[in-house]
Amino acid sequence: MSSSSLNLANTNETLEESLTGLNQELELNPENVTARQALYQTMQQMLRKDAFLAYQNETNDHYTIRTYADFQFVHPKDRAMPDIFPRLEQAPAQKAITWLGWSLVGLIPAGLGTMICAPLAMLAAIKILLQKNSLSERRRAWVVLGTSIVLWLIALLFLIILILHLG
Repeated sequence: MSSSSLNLANTNETLEESLTGLNQELELNPENVTARQALYQTMQQMLRKDAFLAYQNETNDHYTIRTYADFQFVHPKDRAMPDIFPRLEQAPAQKAITWLGWSLVGLIPAGLGTMICAPLAMLAAIKILLQKNSLSERRRAWVVLGTSIVLWLIALLFLIILILHLG
């Protein structure tokens, strides 16, 4: 497509034909700034004519869009896909740290929750230590293991005090 045909004011094409031609041009040369700008102008004209665009699909580099009249076209993206937050995969020590947090909360009702959650945190930390993980993950596991042992002993002390108080 020549640069003169990118000027929409001088053509007798319909908006759909213009979009098709611009899509073909951008497919061949995605960095064509003139074609990209003409695509935006054509879309603006389409929206003024009929303010309905339905996004059908999305990939890393383009959108698939449908008009009200069922004309479907592809529109290139100008920016990259954002990173998913929070990350879908958890750090290996995350499960152990979560159980450690619950065991800390479990100290409130006389340590009963800690008696259950601290051993789960210990097991998760031992599982990390038995696997091949990074040095930082192994250090986290050792911290979780030590802290959960201390919390479990404190919970045991609370439980003994509760039993002596009730007895």
